[in-house]
Amino acid sequence: MFRLNPLLFLRPYLHVDITINTHSYAKFAKRGIKSLDHFPHVLDGKASKRKDASENCILWESSSISQNRIKELEAKDGLHWPRIETHPRTYSIQNFRHKWEVLLPGKDANKDESVCVRGKMMACRIMGTRLIFMDLIQDGKTLQVMANLRTLSESSGVSEESFQTFYHLAQRGDYISVTGHAHRTLRGELSIYADSLPKIISPTLRSLPKTILDRALRMRNRHVDLIINRNLQQTIRMRSHVVQYLRDFLLRNGFLEVQTPIIADKATGAIARPFLTNSAYISDKIMALRVAPELWLKRLIIGGFDRVFELGPAFRNEGFDHSHNPEFTTCEFYKAFANLEQLIGITETIFSGLATSAIHLQKFSLGDLPEIDSSVLKAPFRRVEFIPAIEEALKEKLPNLESSTAQEEVSDLLLKNNNSLPESPTLPRLLDKLSSLYIEPWCTMPTLIMYPPACMAPLAKSFLDPKSNQIVSARAELYVQCHELANMYEEENSPIEQRKKFEEQKKYKDLENECNVDESYLSALEWGLPPTGGWGCGVDRLVMLLTGARRIQDVLSFGGLKNVVSLGSASENKSLRTDKEEKNASVNSNQRE
Repeated sequence: MFRLNPLLFLRPYLHVDITINTHSYAKFAKRGIKSLDHFPHVLDGKASKRKDASENCILWESSSISQNRIKELEAKDGLHWPRIETHPRTYSIQNFRHKWEVLLPGKDANKDESVCVRGKMMACRIMGTRLIFMDLIQDGKTLQVMANLRTLSESSGVSEESFQTFYHLAQRGDYISVTGHAHRTLRGELSIYADSLPKIISPTLRSLPKTILDRALRMRNRHVDLIINRNLQQTIRMRSHVVQYLRDFLLRNGFLEVQTPIIADKATGAIARPFLTNSAYISDKIMALRVAPELWLKRLIIGGFDRVFELGPAFRNEGFDHSHNPEFTTCEFYKAFANLEQLIGITETIFSGLATSAIHLQKFSLGDLPEIDSSVLKAPFRRVEFIPAIEEALKEKLPNLESSTAQEEVSDLLLKNNNSLPESPTLPRLLDKLSSLYIEPWCTMPTLIMYPPACMAPLAKSFLDPKSNQIVSARAELYVQCHELANMYEEENSPIEQRKKFEEQKKYKDLENECNVDESYLSALEWGLPPTGGWGCGVDRLVMLLTGARRIQDVLSFGGLKNVVSLGSASENKSLRTDKEEKNASVNSNQRE
């Protein structure tokens, strides 16, 4: 069927879309939009199917579209956002479907038992002039609404004029309240059969697009993307499931959930550049957002709590990429009298159980997400020892990493193998570079990288490894699909050894990482930290793994930091285009990423 484009008359000889200057052609676009009556009905045989305005024309000025919608609602006395009315039998769509799932095709529930359902209208279809079908969505669940003029006239005295007014006024995106009874169509679709005219309880003032293919535009209008993108909705639901699973597992195993400070006079627990801020009431100090909760949690172990955990945000004033965002979510736990082997056992139990749970959820509730590979977190996990793996790949031994020339020798080793040096080539960064080149790329399946050199883990216990004859840490890092997912180690609990390690770290201080001696924490250690195992997991990356997301911003409710700070920008007035025009416009945007 021919579909009218209100701009087509400007260049009828063109057969492809071209870039159009909005200022030059806005007045013509407005005329075209007006001629389409904003809510066009396109005849298709006996059925008349509503076409969303965003599918038929470019929305040049969203503010003018809103004004047109306001005028239309005012003219029909529909510009209201009423308080919610109590109904004695109100059902969520999920509960409605559960209660009447056994209803047979062609059958009705008790017509005298009227129930109420509310939701966002995502589609509206009319058969002839007397039967309306609507699709409601509420909390991720959908339900069909049937409204028959004859039935409404008999039960509620609804006139044909009122019926037509509602149909022409209701718009995709409106919140609707429907009262009626359960009915299953002959084709088997469970529906609510309205016995009174549906009510618009929260009208939308914008025309809801079918899709937004331009990635940048989607990110800046996240609330709209959530409405129309079921994959994104289900990603957020999977994230909630992951967080709840981690919390429930730890609570079941006797851990105490705690909250530790996010703002303090310094950021401790990891080597990273912090976000700095200040307080209006403590003017003589610069404050910092935490980079990790580790040292606070270990203070609680010192205070007598044997098992503690925290799920919450951490902040690092560092770069962006597909797996890093300056604000991220971590889960950390600390368990007194636990060694590295016990931590590995807990890790395998948590992640294999979570994978099984997530597979079931995806299969039965979150079907728009990609299918999860059952082997993605299957235990037991493969183990690789850091130094032997590097030496095997290089075909030579690493130098003595405790020597004063270790940094220079490792640098020469990288250059000899035609590898560039990292910025600020400290010994820990050089060793991390070796790992990223020779170990991590082969960690597609769950792999524990065991016993890294002691200088890479200053808060972990260390020992002389008889295999390599090097001082290594009692630490393991879990990598899956070549990305770090979890980190665990036996905590250094000697205040004397911890001071030595802090002093050693000062050699690696640079512009990005301040490695200062934390006297406050050392003082706390003097009161006695029992042998303790610590564990940390990046929740965002875990959600990426279980949802198939390629970018960390795809698993965050409002995207990454760049997207968050751009909310409320000029994008509000940017055009929402047709699917075809979106595809053309999105190519350059997606290629730039």
